[in-house]
Amino acid sequence: MLRVGPAVVAGVLRALFSTCRWEFREAVRHEAVRSGTDGPVILAFWHESMALSAYCYRNLGFYTLTSYSPDGEFAARVVRCFGNYALRGSSTRGGSEALKDMAVAARHRCLGITLDGPVGPRRKAKPGAAILSARSGTPIVPVAVVPVRAKRLRSWDRFPVPLPFSRIIYTLGERIPPPGGDSPAEIEPVRLRVEQAVNALHEQIEAEVHADIG
Repeated sequence: MLRVGPAVVAGVLRALFSTCRWEFREAVRHEAVRSGTDGPVILAFWHESMALSAYCYRNLGFYTLTSYSPDGEFAARVVRCFGNYALRGSSTRGGSEALKDMAVAARHRCLGITLDGPVGPRRKAKPGAAILSARSGTPIVPVAVVPVRAKRLRSWDRFPVPLPFSRIIYTLGERIPPPGGDSPAEIEPVRLRVEQAVNALHEQIEAEVHADIG
């Protein structure tokens, strides 16, 4: 499965996502991230948006973080099929070393972080993105990717599978500056701000298009 599965999954997702009509809001911010004209950022999104984000930023050499679990290894290989890189670690295993590696990468490349990964709770941000921002001096950009018509899996993140030819709305929030340090008192306000910003983007779009959030 690990030899052929990731390539098959990436191929299926690529074919499916290519049929969809992508609507990029905040196009100036989006292009700045893609081109890197304003420097590296930490793209912060929910675990359910990981595949859609990987496709959106395919072949740009961005970095993300996946766990040491078998599912994490599978996800890492799918990410590589999309032309990006995965560092390994999680909040329960290898997290400290992974944060060090990500902090180095963040000074040179954009990163994608699943705020509620790898196991939830859903749409509740963990402090990793804020800690990484503090240690690397890299701002955080909230991201929301919403398929208007989708089937949701019964996984903890309610992963959405867009229906063919669905409309997919992608938007970015304003940059959130790095915390002044990595103490809990400095990290928590930024963690909460990022969580609220990503949820606000989702809620606005989901209410507008009456999307089923599972």
